[in-house]
Amino acid sequence: MSGMRICRILLAVILLVVALSIPAEAGAGNLSSTTAARRGVDTDPYSLVNQVNALRTANGLAPYTANPILMSVAQAHANHMAATGSVSHTGAGGTTSSQRIQAAGYPLAGDLSLGGMKSENIMAGSNLSVQEAVQAWQGDAPHLNTMLSANLQEIGAGVAIVGDYVYYVIDCARPTASGIPQSYTPAPGTTQVSGDADAAPLASTIIPSTPNAEGKLVHTVRPGETLWLIAITYGVKIAEIRRLNNMAEADAIYPGEKLLVKKDMTPAPSASLTPPAQVTAPLALMEAPAATLPPILLPSPSLELPSQPLPTPTLAPVAAVSADSNKLVLAVIVAAALVLAAIFVRASRRQ
Repeated sequence: MSGMRICRILLAVILLVVALSIPAEAGAGNLSSTTAARRGVDTDPYSLVNQVNALRTANGLAPYTANPILMSVAQAHANHMAATGSVSHTGAGGTTSSQRIQAAGYPLAGDLSLGGMKSENIMAGSNLSVQEAVQAWQGDAPHLNTMLSANLQEIGAGVAIVGDYVYYVIDCARPTASGIPQSYTPAPGTTQVSGDADAAPLASTIIPSTPNAEGKLVHTVRPGETLWLIAITYGVKIAEIRRLNNMAEADAIYPGEKLLVKKDMTPAPSASLTPPAQVTAPLALMEAPAATLPPILLPSPSLELPSQPLPTPTLAPVAAVSADSNKLVLAVIVAAALVLAAIFVRASRRQ
């Protein structure tokens, strides 16, 4: 075997040793991580209009006509809710939806002192789609009436998004027959009635009920609660609540209504029927009297501290494998390989 070939073999061995000596953690920083992307859902105003009209068509009603003034009013209120972080029918400057619609120049029909012929729905939620919003609005009569009213004809929708939180607004109304706004000036000192179909503030949380003695979980509907919010609070589906209560798809819920949410559950533990003992004296006077036993004398231990401090034990340092020691081992291997290469080259020349 020639010396040149031996040198090449030894060089390959050296490179292999160097490659194996590199810590595996050195390449860990090259891994890339991806964040979860927001799931694709419909969140634009016209998808919201289409979803409402699909519900109307399914119930035998003519679809609403999108009105540019109502679209602008609804979008402005959605922006206001997103900017203030509130879900309320009260808009900028304390305005009602009727006042906002009239101020924008919409020819609102009906008795304007009562708010006119219009109704507004609002909704907000994390990553909430237009389909989920419309489904939630179907959970109670006022919201459902806004979408399925036979007296209203036009609609406007607005959507505002902050991060993953989506704010929805729909304003549905009926215009005057002439298409000209009514002249109306509120009397001094009077407050215009909102006229919103869902004037009750939208509930954001629900106090869950507990199973009764029969193992049934019954929820009493409170103002502002929707079927969607009730379903997510108890971890069930809206369809399941409708099935348990024999509700049709278009049936709404009302404040005070009792809904069966779950059945065959473990009843909540009932309180003991044994009446508690009557307390006839203040608690402060019911303490046990002090014992009259003779005192027990215990010798108090005396702690004698040594005159000289105790020697502090010294622990032998544990040799740590550091990067320097790795380099030293690597250098020894390389040097040994070079020496062996020189010996083999020299031997081959003699031959």
